[in-house]
Formats: sequence, structure tokens, C-alpha cells
Amino acid sequence: MVDTALTVGILIGSNRTVRVGRQVAEQVASLVAEHDDVEALLLDLREIDLPWLDEPRPPSHGNYQLETTRAWARTVDALDAVVIVTSQYNGGYPAPLKNAIDTVYAEWRDKPILVVSYGSPRSGGGKASADALRTVFSVTRSHVIEPGTSIPLESSDYGEDLHLVDPADVVDRHREALEAQIGDLLAAAGDGRRGEG
Repeated sequence: MVDTALTVGILIGSNRTVRVGRQVAEQVASLVAEHDDVEALLLDLREIDLPWLDEPRPPSHGNYQLETTRAWARTVDALDAVVIVTSQYNGGYPAPLKNAIDTVYAEWRDKPILVVSYGSPRSGGGKASADALRTVFSVTRSHVIEPGTSIPLESSDYGEDLHLVDPADVVDRHREALEAQIGDLLAAAGDGRRGEG
């Protein structure tokens, strides 16, 4: 029997010790998993722990030498689509996320990507990091779903431990936009799957 389920990676861009990215990503994964025949796979860069761009050859050549790179390439290649959940640090996205993108190259091509950013209201919920990612994914020729979702986090959303008090409520404020964009992401993933056949 052929597996027809789509696999959507939910990539957590921050690997800081104290972060809310995993909380946001878990909620987004729940929305993705509500769809029939879709598997949402959390990909936490803190757990994946990729080395820093240590391939002896440019990733664009596709001749990966290191097993860590080959394993990451297999992971990305096996995904039908990716949701990037990213914070905004000093007007940009986290370095570990850039490293994860740049470690491989061809595996991102034509991959449907949805960017979900978060940050302070002053940052527009991480809008600059999302914009920067769109530029990167235009170079890799990925299929970016527009407009993406930016989630402003108020100080009242955080507890004393600097984690979100109610991550479900935070994400639910953007549920309508997220559901529509996840629908577009899955449609693009399905089109890509049919194009392979």
C-alpha cells in the first residue's frame, strides 16, 4: 500500500534555552494535524544540533561529505512542506535557522514553505525576520506561501519563567489566517506530490 499522507515539518528556528518557539510550534503543529492524511513532524533545531556550516564543498554542489549534512538533507527532502516558526532577534531571524537552511540547498527547491514569526508588538510580531526569510527562500527557489503569519506577543502573554502562559490562546488569535495559509500550504504540497508522479 502506498503512503498518501503528506508530511509537514514544523521547524523551530530558535535554539535558546529559554524560548517560546517550541510552544508556538506545538500549537501550529496541532492545526496542521487537524487535516486528514497529514502528519505534522516537529523539527527542533536545539535537538537536531547541526554543526556550523562545516561541509568542505558548497551545498549548492549537492556533494555532501558529512553524515550530519546527509541526514539533514534526507530529513528536508522527505518533507512535503515546511512551516518555519521563527523568532526575531535584533531585526533578523536566529543564526541556527540560517545554518539549517544553508547546510543543504537542492532539498529546499520547490518546497512549499509557510513562515510563522513571533515577536514583540513593536517588531510587528517578527515581521522583519519573516521578510528576510522570504528573500532567502526566493534564492533557494522554494514556494513561499504568502503572506505568512506574524504573531505579536504582549508582555502579559509571558509568565515569570519567560514562557507563554497560554500558547493555545496566543496562536488562536491568529487561527483564521493560519488555517487559510495551512490550507494553501497543503494544496501546494499536494500539487508538488502530483507533479512528481
